[in-house]
Amino acid sequence: MSTPSSSLTRADVSQALHRVDAPELEAYLPLSEASMIHVGDGVNDVFVLSPTQGDSRAEPQDDRDADRLVAKFGTYSEPGHLRSGVAAYQLLAKFTDLPVPGVVALDEGDDQTLPFVVMEYRPGTALAGGFPDIERATNPGAVRLLGAVMVAFGSIPAHATDGYGYIERTDYRDGSPVAVGEYDDCTTWLVDYGTELYEAAAEHEQLDPLVPDVFDYLQASRDRLSESPSPSILVTDFSPANLMSRDGTPPESAAGLTGVIDLERAKIGPLEFAAVNAEYLLTRYVDDPEPVREALYDPLPFGPAIPRRDFYRVLAMGRSVAALPFWYDPESELYEKRARVIASELVRIVR
Repeated sequence: MSTPSSSLTRADVSQALHRVDAPELEAYLPLSEASMIHVGDGVNDVFVLSPTQGDSRAEPQDDRDADRLVAKFGTYSEPGHLRSGVAAYQLLAKFTDLPVPGVVALDEGDDQTLPFVVMEYRPGTALAGGFPDIERATNPGAVRLLGAVMVAFGSIPAHATDGYGYIERTDYRDGSPVAVGEYDDCTTWLVDYGTELYEAAAEHEQLDPLVPDVFDYLQASRDRLSESPSPSILVTDFSPANLMSRDGTPPESAAGLTGVIDLERAKIGPLEFAAVNAEYLLTRYVDDPEPVREALYDPLPFGPAIPRRDFYRVLAMGRSVAALPFWYDPESELYEKRARVIASELVRIVR
C-alpha cells in the first residue's frame, strides 16, 4: 500500500519541532539528520522520528519503542482537537493501565506553523483500517476489546473531570490532571450537540421534513437526562482502528494491546452514549448486527437495552446525517440508501 503524500516538507517539520523546548527531543537534533518518515493517518500528517545515527536513548519501558517518537500535525484538525486528545491521554495514563502514548509536547501553531503534538511511538498494527474495513472492524474479538477499553474510559474518577462535552483544556489540581469540558452540565451539552448536528443535516427529500421533529424530540428529552452522570472519556469515532496489537490481530484481553491511539476531539460524557454511538457506527453496514452488539456489550456493565437508548441513537445518527455528502457521493446509490435507512429509523423514534 502506498504511503499518502504530505503537504509538509522535512524542513517544515524540522522547523516546527525546533519551536519545542522538550528534553525528549534532544536525541533527534539536528533534526536535519534524523530519520523522518511520513506515515499519515488518513486525516492529518503524521511523521515517525528516529534519532540521529549513533545517538542512544533510554531503555524501553514495557512495550514502548524508546527509539522513536511520533509527530502528528493538525493538517485538518484545529488546535483544540489535538489539545482534547492530549487531555484524554493524560487522564488515561494517570488513572488506567491502557497503553496510551506519553505526550512529549503540544504546540498550538501560528500563522506559519500547523498545530502539532509529539508523542511516544506505540508499536504494532491497528486492529482495523477504519469503519469501511468491515470484516476487521466488526470482528467480535476486536469489538469485545473495544468494549473493554471503553470500560477503562469510564473508570476515570469524577474528581479528574470538570464539566462535560468537548475537552477544552487540562488543569492540574494537587499535581493531578483534570480534564475541563465546555459545559457545566451534561444535559445541555447533549441537547446542544444533537441540535448542532441536525442543523447541518444534508439535504434529502426524506430527511428534510424530519429535522424539525428531531429538534422537538431533543428538547422534550431534557427531563429524562441526568445533568451530572458518571464521566467517561468519549471519542465519537472510536473503533478497532484506535486499538493496536503486535500483529494487528485481536489479543485475548486489553492487556495484550500495544496502543490506544488517535483520541483527538475527545469529550466527557456518559459511557452509555459512548456505547450506543459505537454500536451504531459498527453495525451500519452489516446484515446481522447481533454478533457485533453482543461482543461490544459483553465487557460493559450494562446491556444494549439501556435507558435513553433512543435519545443516544438519535445523536449517533446525527453525525451521519450531517456528514452524508462528505462520506458518500451524493449521486451514488449508497448515499440514497443511507439517507433512507436513517430517515426510516428517525420516523420510528421522533414521530
